[in-house]
Amino acid sequence: MQPLTRERILDVALNLIMTDGLRRASLSEIARRLGVVKSALYHHFPDGKSEIVEQVFEREEQGILAEARRAIAAASGTRAQLAALARSTVVHIVRLARLYPVREEAADQIELYLEERRRTFLDREREQIAEVIGRGIETGEVRPVDVALAATALQGALRQIVRTFALRPGRSSAPVLTRVVDLTFDGIGGPR
Repeated sequence: MQPLTRERILDVALNLIMTDGLRRASLSEIARRLGVVKSALYHHFPDGKSEIVEQVFEREEQGILAEARRAIAAASGTRAQLAALARSTVVHIVRLARLYPVREEAADQIELYLEERRRTFLDREREQIAEVIGRGIETGEVRPVDVALAATALQGALRQIVRTFALRPGRSSAPVLTRVVDLTFDGIGGPR
């Protein structure tokens, strides 16, 4: 049997939350799936279910942001960095949604919980986008624009792409992502 770790608990909790919803993601069910007693979970998460749920989403949000940072660092030029950021964000979220098929009831519960977390995550994500656009202005690849507005517009487009493709297996977001980044860049790009 594998040792009980925070990561194993979070993996099982994520699977349970995504497939059965927040209400059914009880400590008892998490413990049952891990083959441990419920009190063993408190050793790793003293505040119980609320701490586990918070850490599940914090871990996933940090993963999305870290993948975006890696993608940006690997790309050369503002257009390529925006495309890499967009692709990594959507791919991570789509992969997560397809890995854990979400029932409609669970999606509603998750959506309510995420409303509370969303503002902080979206602020951090928008800051990443704004940094890329800001660097593009500094290098002359992007004309002077309202960075916050441009970042918000691109982020809004990415959110819509996620909503459109995340829960629809078989549909590729790649062509749409490329067009959105091209359209965004054509609107903010520097002189050619």
